[in-house]
Amino acid sequence: MTKWKPAPVQVLIALNAMLLFFVLLDDRLAVPLWLQVGGRLHPLILHFPIVLIVGYTICLWFAGKNETSAVNRMAAFADHLLLWAAFAAVVTALAGIFLSREAVYEGAAIQWHKWLGTLTSLALLALYLGKDSAVIGKHRQKWMAILPLTAVAIAGHLGGDLTHGAGFVLAPLKPAAAPAPSFDEALVYQDLVEPIVAARCMQCHNSGTTKGGLNMEDPTQFAKGGRTGKPWDTTAEGLGLLATRIHLPPDDRKHMPPVNKTQLTEQEEKTLYAWIRAGAPFDKKVTDLAPTDTLRIIAARLLKSTDNENFDFSPADEKTIASLKTNYRTIAPIAIGSPGLAVDFYGAAFFQPAQLKDLSSIKEQIVSLNLDKMPVTDNDLSYLAAFRNLRKLNLDFTRITAAGIPTLTKFTRLQSLSLSGTQLTAGDLDRLAGISSLRKLYLWKTGIAEGSVAKMRRQRKDLQLITGFNGDTVRIKLNAPKLETDARIIRDTALLVKLRHFVPGATMRYTLDGSDPDSAGRLYSGPFRLQDRSQFRAKAYKPGWLASDATTATFYTQKYPPDSIHLLLPVDSNYMKFHPTVLIDGDKGDFGFGSGKWLGFHKNGLAATLYYRKPVVINDLSFSGVVDIGAYIFPPTRLEVWGGPDEHHLRQLGTMTPVQPDKAVAAYMTDFRISFPAVTVRCLKVIADPVKKLPAWHPGKGQPGWIFFDELLVN
Repeated sequence: MTKWKPAPVQVLIALNAMLLFFVLLDDRLAVPLWLQVGGRLHPLILHFPIVLIVGYTICLWFAGKNETSAVNRMAAFADHLLLWAAFAAVVTALAGIFLSREAVYEGAAIQWHKWLGTLTSLALLALYLGKDSAVIGKHRQKWMAILPLTAVAIAGHLGGDLTHGAGFVLAPLKPAAAPAPSFDEALVYQDLVEPIVAARCMQCHNSGTTKGGLNMEDPTQFAKGGRTGKPWDTTAEGLGLLATRIHLPPDDRKHMPPVNKTQLTEQEEKTLYAWIRAGAPFDKKVTDLAPTDTLRIIAARLLKSTDNENFDFSPADEKTIASLKTNYRTIAPIAIGSPGLAVDFYGAAFFQPAQLKDLSSIKEQIVSLNLDKMPVTDNDLSYLAAFRNLRKLNLDFTRITAAGIPTLTKFTRLQSLSLSGTQLTAGDLDRLAGISSLRKLYLWKTGIAEGSVAKMRRQRKDLQLITGFNGDTVRIKLNAPKLETDARIIRDTALLVKLRHFVPGATMRYTLDGSDPDSAGRLYSGPFRLQDRSQFRAKAYKPGWLASDATTATFYTQKYPPDSIHLLLPVDSNYMKFHPTVLIDGDKGDFGFGSGKWLGFHKNGLAATLYYRKPVVINDLSFSGVVDIGAYIFPPTRLEVWGGPDEHHLRQLGTMTPVQPDKAVAAYMTDFRISFPAVTVRCLKVIADPVKKLPAWHPGKGQPGWIFFDELLVN
């Protein structure tokens, strides 16, 4: 047995040396595809070292001190377990290193997980090498075995957080979630959307595990998005990345959540989609939404209103409710567990008064009825007389007149009545105010004068009269001019710049130096040609309107586009599918980092050579990029430009050390321009170094930063 022991020990030492080397140079490690397969075995093989370490520790503590044959056999068995545990630990740690390079895990948790795995492997190696030395001895060895056991336990806890979300192990011990707020107090994001995001997304997208650079724990960071761009865009066909990915087929690799995670329910999908479509508001209350808004309807089903009563009637039969539902009539409980029903009608062309009579089988349970924009007449109100428990009635923009008021006054439990868009008079208001139970009365766009409304407000202080918004004296801001020129890089010929505005009579002014286009700006009278680099800025003006926000764009010149490009260091794994020529194709990118117009560099930085078929005379080079603090994209720490006749005879032409931000700012496009004396070259070399450690004020402090470029512009 003694003859073969040195060989495995030497292999074990070599593997640990390799592990330590990989961990120390992790930011420059590029894993080939065939090794990524080995990395994906990490979740499978990690159980072996855990079991072997526990077994080894148990053997040591139960071996005893007496020199008996049984004790000696136990000690020998412990040595074998230690050797196998050391092998299993180093192989598992190496696989974890390979997996971490592929899976885009970021944050403090993954770094601690890596180092604790490495510490476990090194501790087991040290224990095996010193197991027979007098310095350690069997007694000390028992206590030293606790070190790898503790390290692997903590590493396992962090691994659980990385795989299943922060706090996964201790989640059962956490106090129960606070009860849901009432409908009237609920916030759209905090109480409807965030619980879905927390349950389905934050396992991988949190401050500790910012997969893809996306942190959903903090609303500000969530809104800024990750390396593939902002999560939503209400102007895009699919409303942006988030809405698109949750609706992809489950077997699509970009589908979210991943196929091995708990999927969104149909209602959760609808909630997220409706929230994004509404502009993804974070601070809006549910009650601020329109009555027909999808989010408000969902909230009404999930949350109880503070006005909800303990009704004295029994729930309607489920089969009866199901039989009454149609494509143009919905029936649902006003809140979970409530016997009260809300009935909503849709599609005026399909409405028939007899459809109200059909509801007689659930007349006791109807407490809310929405007939907004239905062709309901005064005579049709007779069908509603049986709904004696009606609390909320919406008759906006119907054909109700003063003749229907007597019927409405018979609803003695009515609390909310909407009659906007109907032809009522001040006398009708007096009769409606006679409904003592009424607390809200909507009278927008009616024939009732504001003076009559003010008088009634003084008489019925417990009645809220809502008459809508009168904007006759309000000045509205113009929308910004639309720049219809897509290109941003001027090459051989001048670029035609075209503006458009959709408000008749609006004039547009612009500047080319970045200054405010006020009355001193150039008046836009039609498309014009642009030949030089410019900071374009335009605004729209019209008498009686507020000036628009500015439309801005930077136009660049590129007199000598390189003929080819070669990357000396690999890009981040997310951008390997994009060809390096995106940096010299003359196609500027936007804030969608996954559009194929950008290359992202994380730990390696940018190092590339640019080639020309013929010599060219140049005097500057610009690195066109973006800065997005929330997505961990900072300016480079240093830029270099080298040039010469070929890649073997280059000299430094210029350098730049961009100023680093000291606080969070809004994302912006920029370029880093390095000028130098004119020189003839056929080959250029460019270098850009990213921030090695993000500053202490940043949420990702200590992590490496990103740099993103879409174009390298020469002259």
